[in-house]
Amino acid sequence: MIEENLKINAEAEKTLSIEDLFSGLTELEPLPIANFVPINAAEQKKAFIDGTIDIPDHIYDKPNMIDFELKRQKINATGNIIVSHPDVQQKYRNVYAQFIQNYLDKTNFIEASTKVKSAQTVKEKSDAKLNFMELNEKLYGVPDIFTYQSLIGEKISTISKNQYSENGLKIRSELFDLINEGSFEKKDRFQPSQATVDWLHDIVDSENSLYGSMLEHVPEQDSFNDLEIKTVFESILIDEFDLRLVSNPAEAGLLWQIVIQDAQSVNVKAAEKKIVIPIGRTVNYQQLRKLVVHEIGVHFLRSNMGAQTDLSPLEWGLNDYYDTEEGLGAVMEQGLLGKYREAGADHYITAGLAYFDGKNFRDIFETKWRIALLTSNSDPSDDDISKAKNTAYNATMRIMRGTDELPWFKDLSYYNGAIKVWERLESIRGDETEFMLLLLGKADSGNPDHRRILLETATK
Repeated sequence: MIEENLKINAEAEKTLSIEDLFSGLTELEPLPIANFVPINAAEQKKAFIDGTIDIPDHIYDKPNMIDFELKRQKINATGNIIVSHPDVQQKYRNVYAQFIQNYLDKTNFIEASTKVKSAQTVKEKSDAKLNFMELNEKLYGVPDIFTYQSLIGEKISTISKNQYSENGLKIRSELFDLINEGSFEKKDRFQPSQATVDWLHDIVDSENSLYGSMLEHVPEQDSFNDLEIKTVFESILIDEFDLRLVSNPAEAGLLWQIVIQDAQSVNVKAAEKKIVIPIGRTVNYQQLRKLVVHEIGVHFLRSNMGAQTDLSPLEWGLNDYYDTEEGLGAVMEQGLLGKYREAGADHYITAGLAYFDGKNFRDIFETKWRIALLTSNSDPSDDDISKAKNTAYNATMRIMRGTDELPWFKDLSYYNGAIKVWERLESIRGDETEFMLLLLGKADSGNPDHRRILLETATK
């Protein structure tokens, strides 16, 4: 019956436009972030920090409700129609094929996480872990040993030289029992020239700059609550982009929404045409300016520009676009301030502790809270320790979510992407045409294949 229904739907889909077919495909998008949200997060965190349990055992209920085989069949059925559709230009067929394969890989990745959690034998567990890591590396890359050792080595070098109270010395001794401080050394890493930082600052925040008119919508006041953030965002999208927004979810689809709902952070969901603001979120003046540049000036703008081309995936993201997407957001914030700062180093260190040093959730946590505490405090109090542990747990959970045993490499994009974008800006400094290619849809203009695609696209 399922196969018959799929055939019927496939025949009906053949009469749809590419835009409608692609919109239907995006409704099948696998969502690792949404699926890797445990239902017992609070109780596991408390038990872990209290020492009642050594390793958290989170319950991820959403993946267990997915029929993975059916999902793959639907993705393949719609994908095959798109790739073979007569209205798809030959030069774009491979782009669509890669997009579809990415959906299949993410579906398999989520399924692999369920097998790691549910394995009944040692071999089942080993096979599931291997499959998870293979897909993890294919989708998100792997940490670089030089970068990891350089990042953590810099912190260890600082901690080794600092002066501490008796309590601080005890915590430092515990840290050095967890890691071999002699195996790390501070090494030089890439950073852009000041001339490139200044050039970007002029583009982002100067008279007649790229974001000047957007930033004018931010009134000069000390703080903004969630409703005030929404008001600023709405005014930018209406006045600067001439968009008609909707508040009723039933009307959504072709139109954008700005919603206040339960969420961890402000974020743009391009596939849903939605900008999410967390309930109760408050920010100051400078923080709101950075949100405007990052969320609207990068994530929304690139999606909106991609939607105006004749290649639908540019609205959602070409294959391997994600590093540049997150990196560009972080770099534009730095451009706003006119100061270079490494982004995502903390996530990189967490992933490196798991990947290169083979540390489990507990060992990563114990290492990270001590590093964070000792790099910011010479005489830590009990309250300082408690705060450091809370932050370290959240950071460890972010990388280990999905299986509780294996690192998820998605967040390497914050560091890798920012470096990639800064290197790109260093090479094109002064060339505003090349700069605008960075914003023309969700792609990586430094990637030769993406660059060719961007140059071949046309406006609808």
